[in-house]
Amino acid sequence: MVHNIHQQKCYSIDNLIDQSSKSCSNNKRLCPVTHDVSQSIVHCINDLNHRQQRPPPPLIKQIDLFNRQQLHHQQNLSVTPNKSPSNTIRFISSRTITNSNNINNQRGPPDHQNVTTASARYATLRFPFPPYIIRFKSNQVTLNKFKEEVVKCVDDDMDIPLYVKDSISFASLHDETKWPLKIAGEDYMFPSRPSSPPQLSVIIKNVNVRIDFEEFTNDVKSMIPEVINVIRMKNKFGNIIHMVKLELSSVSARQDLLDAKKLMINYISYEITEFLSPAQVLICSKCSGIGHFRKQCSEQDETCKNCAQAFPDLKSHQCSASPVCKHCQGNHLSNSMKCPVIKSFRAELTRKLLSSNTNPTAVTPNNNNNYRFDPLNFPPLPSTQAQLNNPMMSKLDDLIVKINDVKDHLASLTVKHDKFEKFMVEKAKQDSHVSHQIDILTANDQELRKDLLNHHMLLERHENIFIK
Repeated sequence: MVHNIHQQKCYSIDNLIDQSSKSCSNNKRLCPVTHDVSQSIVHCINDLNHRQQRPPPPLIKQIDLFNRQQLHHQQNLSVTPNKSPSNTIRFISSRTITNSNNINNQRGPPDHQNVTTASARYATLRFPFPPYIIRFKSNQVTLNKFKEEVVKCVDDDMDIPLYVKDSISFASLHDETKWPLKIAGEDYMFPSRPSSPPQLSVIIKNVNVRIDFEEFTNDVKSMIPEVINVIRMKNKFGNIIHMVKLELSSVSARQDLLDAKKLMINYISYEITEFLSPAQVLICSKCSGIGHFRKQCSEQDETCKNCAQAFPDLKSHQCSASPVCKHCQGNHLSNSMKCPVIKSFRAELTRKLLSSNTNPTAVTPNNNNNYRFDPLNFPPLPSTQAQLNNPMMSKLDDLIVKINDVKDHLASLTVKHDKFEKFMVEKAKQDSHVSHQIDILTANDQELRKDLLNHHMLLERHENIFIK
């Protein structure tokens, strides 16, 4: 979120109900608004620096898929920071409390990262829908129709990410014809379109990799008009696999596909299942540690994400060194998703989420009247992933490939058979024509023989006459 150093203005939910909110202070820091960040759905981003300072999506606190005792235990730990380390359990990794000298000297294998309750809640409760970004040519725009937190920007364009609560709202806003021509009397534009969330996507299984994908896409869109994109899935090596992702613009159309569990395309029945997005990894923005938030960090200095060095004032640090990961000492940033430590942490986090999903309906009662929880917007993760690595599935895939090869071979044999049939018909016609010509020649030969016989008889008569 971008703030003007000279002038600052903040809005809270209290403005919408005619109640006064606490004023902002300290222009050089983020606006200390007292309301919950999870209820703010509008943020202001400076167009010149929106990549580095994009606000994170808000949390949804109405859902709790984990043990409330663990949450209570964590809250008790967070309010007792003066206790000794021996009596207090910190939900941080050993990498978090490592100083800069140890970072440069350690070259051993990466430490094992434990999955904390905070990281699990971050992966499951983080807002699942990407924002709609609306760009105005003026910075004098306030959206009183929504719960807002708009901050004055510099004299430039202003981007406002608009977060939605459910898939129905996301699908409705995806249609540009439903947007007004002007908002707050100002013209606006969409610099980019958000990607479809998992709540509006499904997966088609066992799609042959050798089919005409363009023809397949046209057939799917003709059968289901709500389909926006048809995407061929790939593995980590960049090879296409037997799965196709459908992005839809209607919640009801997606639910109909999931209820039917099948989709018939070109007389072939395909299995339909829901699309599950990868788990998000919680990385501290202060020390680049894994599994805790910035407010829970015990480090005094901030760590540079590029060189992994700790500094009291990171703003005065001008880093020009080569990237060094804090976790594995690799040549990438400390918060990069390609880090092997982060990859292993994500795998362990996914296993924990899958194991804790045995009872997905046991959630915390909703006490917020402004929010209506719909379980369809948050599809549960599958109970196991054994079928992904099941050898039987691999054998079935090989069998499908071989059947398709046999089908192609039979098709080529059919073409050859048709050509042979055509050749036989033409040959029969030629044989008939040749037989007719032979019959004509035979008749001519018989006529010639008769003429020769008559000629011989005449010659014999003439000879007899001369002899007499």
